[in-house]
Amino acid sequence: MNEKRRDSESDRPVVRPFPRAGTAPADQIPPEVRDVVDLIQDACGRDLVAVVFFGSRLLGTSPGEGSAADLVVVVENYLRFYESIGSRLPAARHSGIMAALNRILPPNIIYLNDPGGMRAGAKCFVVTEYDLGLALSADAQDHFFRGRLSQRVHIVYARSDKDRLALERRIEVARRLTVDWVPLYISQPSFGVLDFCRRMMEVSYAGEIRPEARTRVLEVYQSQVTFFRLVYGRVLQEAARDGRLVAEGDRYRLAKRPSWRERRRWAAFFRRSKARATLRWFKYMLTFDDWLDYIVRKVERRSGLHIELTKAERRLPVILLWPKTVRVMRAMRSPDAGRAARRSAVSAATVERGDS
Repeated sequence: MNEKRRDSESDRPVVRPFPRAGTAPADQIPPEVRDVVDLIQDACGRDLVAVVFFGSRLLGTSPGEGSAADLVVVVENYLRFYESIGSRLPAARHSGIMAALNRILPPNIIYLNDPGGMRAGAKCFVVTEYDLGLALSADAQDHFFRGRLSQRVHIVYARSDKDRLALERRIEVARRLTVDWVPLYISQPSFGVLDFCRRMMEVSYAGEIRPEARTRVLEVYQSQVTFFRLVYGRVLQEAARDGRLVAEGDRYRLAKRPSWRERRRWAAFFRRSKARATLRWFKYMLTFDDWLDYIVRKVERRSGLHIELTKAERRLPVILLWPKTVRVMRAMRSPDAGRAARRSAVSAATVERGDS
């Protein structure tokens, strides 16, 4: 299956919602990402259900090859997964503790530093098939997985065609569920497909505390315009056929005015999502090797700022880092931070190529 084809209604290239790995030159997964998948598969065997590639490395947004690969690692059982990887992965700790943390507030993030020659490393979001299905459904407790997997993703490994199909269906459900909440955050009475998708990205990013500049949302959105036009064009058309939306040419509006209760419910959902996302940071301190240095590197890449940590801040980051964190977050929200980040990314790319 080729990722890119020609839309029957126009000459615009479009992107298939679920490209399959290694089937066309235009759909190549970086070799180092394949090495990570092979490493996990070799360690876990049949307990590994699927691996989903997503995030800036897939989309090609800054800092490009300097970005860690983001992988959702879907497993059958937490305890068996951590027992299987043992000491084979550098982030492995006591399997019982890791499994318990994973059950409490999935996912765990394991950071693989320099796997398969990938200098930026790989972030593995470990989750069971059951927990992922719940997190992508209408009964999700927060927006963590729905926000990430509603964007362009690539299923780079599936244990079987049945597992791949089941995962594709779960992601499709999450994408269809966006119709329930995105229109509530659009101020205009009607909206086009790209209006819908841009607002979806803005609200999703606002639902978490992220060490990124304001311009980041626009950059990630623009990198997926073709995907959004195809996939969410179909989502909105389906919603119009179901009677949830009314189609007016190439624009849409809600079939009925949302109640104040509905608006309050979704506002509460995103407040809860932000709280749960923040709580996960404390868990990542236990599951994520070198988490502090990773965050510092990420902030520096995203903002162009230079950050130095004192010995005391490294020793007691949870207590002593808050003042500096607040100052950095404020600086990153300024327009200058976004411009500095872009200049930093260009400079890094130039050095990588060896240009003068």
